[in-house]
Amino acid sequence: MTEKNFIPEIGLKGISQEGFADAFAVLEECLIEDVPAMGCVYPFFAPGGSYGPCWWNIDSSVALVGYRRKNRTLAENAMKNFFALQKEDGRIPLWGYDRVKNHDEDVSSLPKIVSVAALLARESEDQKFIEGCYALIARYLGWWKEKRFDEKTGLYSAVFEETFPPHLGKSRERAAADTNSELIVCFARAAELARRLGKAAEAERFEQEKRELADAVNRYLWDEEKGAYYPYLLQTGRREDFLVAAAFLPLRENAVPEERAKRLVSLLTGEKFGWKEFPVCSAAKDDKQFAVTEGEYQYNASWSGSVWTLLNEAVVQGLKDSGFKEPAAELAWRTVREFHANYAEFLQSFNGSGHGVKRYAWTASQYIELVLDVIFGISTDAGEKRVTVSPLLCGELQSGRLYAKNVRLPDGGTLSVEIENGKVKKAEAADTKYAVCVK
Repeated sequence: MTEKNFIPEIGLKGISQEGFADAFAVLEECLIEDVPAMGCVYPFFAPGGSYGPCWWNIDSSVALVGYRRKNRTLAENAMKNFFALQKEDGRIPLWGYDRVKNHDEDVSSLPKIVSVAALLARESEDQKFIEGCYALIARYLGWWKEKRFDEKTGLYSAVFEETFPPHLGKSRERAAADTNSELIVCFARAAELARRLGKAAEAERFEQEKRELADAVNRYLWDEEKGAYYPYLLQTGRREDFLVAAAFLPLRENAVPEERAKRLVSLLTGEKFGWKEFPVCSAAKDDKQFAVTEGEYQYNASWSGSVWTLLNEAVVQGLKDSGFKEPAAELAWRTVREFHANYAEFLQSFNGSGHGVKRYAWTASQYIELVLDVIFGISTDAGEKRVTVSPLLCGELQSGRLYAKNVRLPDGGTLSVEIENGKVKKAEAADTKYAVCVK
């Protein structure tokens, strides 16, 4: 069996193998193999559909998280494209054409690429690749510090798709919860990779930046009366009155004080964000800017009420980080069910119908991630030669038999996991030097 055709086999209630395999088919459809193109030497992933054969910082990197389960070599090579695409000052452009219409600033993207690079490095046995990922991350975070850091507050501003909904003004105007929460994660991943490479001083510096940014988020973005995190307007010193799902993202890296975290979970699982219907709405349903969009992507309106895997996956991770395993498991499973065989760009928040690009790369990738990395809890550490199985199962998955078979490991071996009535019954690796740890 060639690596390109290697797809894991899964058994989950109501989730067909055909539908699961179709997520990989979506990624294949988005793969641009005719290279060199747009600065890329290796094949890369386009977003899909009407977005054409262009790479995007966030879409093309997030796609690698799911696709690495099918072809790890291609995923690593696709990340190497960004080593070459990164600008001299450390910026990774928003997309292949770089310039943004009617905007005179250099623009990047919500920095999801850092977590993707760190994940691929953690699982890699190629020392040169690992060092390349670290260099990309360190230089990129240096660009953020130089171009987007606000000395007065300690927050980072964002422009255009460095935040969602996109900020259509200029940088140094608005500090959003998603941007700053993602950068907290970036500093954490940078510190972990620095430690692996024996760079103790750099690891401590990144840890310090993570702590300082978390303090700034909690100081400026939190509204005590409303019980949520809101964007902060740097020029006026006030919070923007727009309640979006990014309000939950400071839960990442356990950056939120316990009482605030409890209030956030209560808000999430109430009525405002569709918990009982199709969670998570990208904006509160009772907010004056809430919008329902159908058909093609409608820019900021589509980020003001639609359901996106990009938000759901981040909220799941935040709930896990902050110790709220039950709602994390529930949201992971409901997101998988919502998007199963429905790999659209976004969902309509009242009926779950798919809209925008119907076969969208990051949706398919994050669906795969939620199944294998989160629900089955499969993670790999190439440095430790260890694969860990730590399932995250909601009540519905606590009975019966679940399985994931032939999950590819970095050295070419495979892992198979069987769960019975909520407990790991078997976790076995074959043709590998990796040890298996069950938690």
